Amino acid sequence: MNKIILASKSPRRIELLKMCQVEFRSMVADIDEDAIKDQVLSESSGQDTFHIADRLTKKLAYEKAKAIHDHYPHAIVIGSDTLVVTYNSILGKPKDQDDAYNMLKDLSGQVHRVYTGVSIIGPDQEYNFTNFAQVRFYDWDSNMENIVRDYIATGSPMDKAGAYGIQDMGALLVESIDGDYYTIMGLPIAQLYRKLKIL
Repeated sequence: MNKIILASKSPRRIELLKMCQVEFRSMVADIDEDAIKDQVLSESSGQDTFHIADRLTKKLAYEKAKAIHDHYPHAIVIGSDTLVVTYNSILGKPKDQDDAYNMLKDLSGQVHRVYTGVSIIGPDQEYNFTNFAQVRFYDWDSNMENIVRDYIATGSPMDKAGAYGIQDMGALLVESIDGDYYTIMGLPIAQLYRKLKIL
């Protein structure tokens, strides 16, 4: 099998890819994510947020993988991107603690979707796909507010789409999940594993 490169330094994605029992290394792709987001948003005018999130996560995952594959053409490069989406907004990483608080409060009592786009680029072929899972948070009350404030104080929400991680204290906010848990963490590992076996 060709060398595998994960186009991410995310500790979560690194741990998940280790589950595939393959040797790999990880590196960060140098891409302009804001420019890509602006491009996809301008091309998607009038479309619903779920459709836009599907396109955007797939495009960002592809550009991350391609940026590294251009330098390592004989490798298999895996790119991934995750977004949290409500019916009327797409949530990336919070700008600051107030933004994180507002995101988590707005998500409370609601069902939202977590989209993860994956791109696998090899020497001769590529696969691009998107998965999503639906997550429902508990209703907002004093208990939720205390959890959110304590969670934000840890700093953990600041590097996560939607300001929470399902694998850490953010799990205390979650009432139910419909879909793949690992998609919410940032890498739909079962589907990825099957694609890697084909390459």
